[in-house]
Amino acid sequence: MRKSISIKILITLICILLGVYASTSSLLIIAAINVLTIGIIHGANDLFILSKTIKTTNKTPFSCLFVSYVLFILLMVLALRHVPQWALLLFVLISAFHFGEQQWHRSSYNTSFKLYVFYTAFGSLLFSLLFYTHQIQTSDVLYELTGFQIPETLFKILLYVTVFLTTVSLVFNFKQLKSQLFPQLLILISLIALFYFTSLLWSFSVYFVLWHSIPSLREQATVLYPNHAQPMLEYIRLAMPYWLLAMLGLGLGLFWFYNTLDSLLPIFFGFLAAITIPHVVVIFWMHKKK
Repeated sequence: MRKSISIKILITLICILLGVYASTSSLLIIAAINVLTIGIIHGANDLFILSKTIKTTNKTPFSCLFVSYVLFILLMVLALRHVPQWALLLFVLISAFHFGEQQWHRSSYNTSFKLYVFYTAFGSLLFSLLFYTHQIQTSDVLYELTGFQIPETLFKILLYVTVFLTTVSLVFNFKQLKSQLFPQLLILISLIALFYFTSLLWSFSVYFVLWHSIPSLREQATVLYPNHAQPMLEYIRLAMPYWLLAMLGLGLGLFWFYNTLDSLLPIFFGFLAAITIPHVVVIFWMHKKK
């Protein structure tokens, strides 16, 4: 695990250099490709995870998951248009818990409410660091999504609050988490450098793909195919049809709403929410079963 962390920190440093010296258009293309491929594929096999953990048939969860997927796209796009503040807050909180859980979870931990609080606090800290280091960009995006101008002082307050909550919840979970403190500190330092020196989109894409999606994909592959010689390749092979369905759903959403929206941001965030919300539930259930 230490070797893996060292490699990812090195890749993060390389991504920082790319973020500083590469052209904005090149970074935009690379970030979009990474998020729409690896980022989406890591949540594409939720159907099989449900089948393995709930012990049901393949047909029933696929139908439910597919219908839920389409409904979530429409629901989140509509929510971002009509109640954007609440929709965005829900998306951020659920994502915060998911990011914290993925980064700190170990199968040996006894699940508890206070541990879930720490996951949410740490994930919220990552968001607040990302927002604080890109205050102008974040404020512009939030204004486009919600129609409200967020004062820059709010980002500083959010950072202070999440630092406090993370510290307090870490103290309450210190016995379980102490073995991870040093490597996680190194990871946090590298992420702070990434957020500080590179743009909002590039920072998020590097974190989302390198530090979240790839580890999650590897974990899911070992759960689904523990006896397979190449579990990652098998995971990707079986995920491809569902990834294509996801891309089809995104394409239909763009086609359907393109002329009715002032920006593509509601489509993009609605699409991510459609992936994130059911995926968080599946991974949470998988961890409890493990």
